Amino acid sequence: MKEVDEMERKGHILVVEDSTTQAEFLRRILDGEGYRVSTAPDGMIALQQIAGERPDLVMTDVVMPGMNGYDLCKKVKEIAPIPVVLVTQLFDPEDVVRGVACGADNFIIKPFEPAFILKRVQEIFLKRDRELQGNDLSITISDHTYQINAKRETILDILLSTYAIAVKKNADLSEARDELYGLNEQLNEKNEALKSEILERERVESALYEAHRKLNLVTSITRHGLLNQFGAIHEALEYTERIIGGDTASAKESLKIAITGLERAIQTTRFTQEYQKIGEKTPVWERLINLIPSSDEYQIRIHADIPGDLSIYLDPLGEEAIKAIIGDAVRRRAETVTITYEKMKDSSVIIVEDDGIGIPEAGKEALFSYESIPGRGFSLFLAREALAITKITLNETGDPRQGGHFEIHCPAQVIQRTSG
Repeated sequence: MKEVDEMERKGHILVVEDSTTQAEFLRRILDGEGYRVSTAPDGMIALQQIAGERPDLVMTDVVMPGMNGYDLCKKVKEIAPIPVVLVTQLFDPEDVVRGVACGADNFIIKPFEPAFILKRVQEIFLKRDRELQGNDLSITISDHTYQINAKRETILDILLSTYAIAVKKNADLSEARDELYGLNEQLNEKNEALKSEILERERVESALYEAHRKLNLVTSITRHGLLNQFGAIHEALEYTERIIGGDTASAKESLKIAITGLERAIQTTRFTQEYQKIGEKTPVWERLINLIPSSDEYQIRIHADIPGDLSIYLDPLGEEAIKAIIGDAVRRRAETVTITYEKMKDSSVIIVEDDGIGIPEAGKEALFSYESIPGRGFSLFLAREALAITKITLNETGDPRQGGHFEIHCPAQVIQRTSG
């Protein structure tokens, strides 16, 4: 707003407003445009100020404690022909009639823009100047001046009719807006449904990919592992048959080789059975503390420093993962296993450490190979595969000189603190 010298002030405006915020807002707008502005918090104080010094214009709120804007306008007009502008929210033609009846010269509709206020005020002062020059009614719009000769009743009828049309249009716009909001809500619902459908399709595609991968692996194990083992068994039995009558000791050794091969084939078959179960059932939420075995079960000290209300979302077979890690620690002659939990920015990690024989760098990934299955029960391979169903990863990241260090990384959506 521009600086205005006191000698350049355009006129004196009294703002009557019970809201100090609104009063200050109007004062700053008018003061910045060169008007001298005073304020009053209610109608009675405004009348006292007018009695002391008559303003050139009164701008008053309609809804105020004590005396409302309509009554104030009437009393101002009884004192002197001072222009009065009502600052209000007009929703009914009766409001317009009531304002005109009390002598209001114009209306400013809330909410308002500074430019609109200044334009209304300018029009009031231009009208005052024209009335001082003569009684003819003239209006200037878009730099054109029009002489109005119609009767007051005709003018009022036209204005009320125009206002009623504007109110109707506004109601239609509000209805259209509400309808648009409704359509937008429907669009959002359809969008959410589409997102769910896309996620479901991605889930199905992921499930098909996993099923295909598992089938390929089982086929590979069956084709190469079992066939090789059965081939070795067949050779050992054939050799036993040839020498059983002459070299009994060698026949017994050959028969033992066949029995060992058969046991390995049985273990491989059991593995394929366990592997095929992964992903068959819906993942479940389980308390992590319930997945940790007791020290007696493995004859090893197990220390768990994890929250009792921590739950993890995983494939039912994933419950065996920590047991598989502890079983590996036992094979590496560990005496103590420590399980801790760390909350990270976008995920969490469950750490399982032991004091057993360290794992060489070259052997870390071999721990998770399906080829190391025989004789290991629920292997680390199966543990990693089961955890991966819910995007949980399992890796060994320890120092080869300091025992095992397994990290189970859980995305934020599969691990939570729960109550009850």
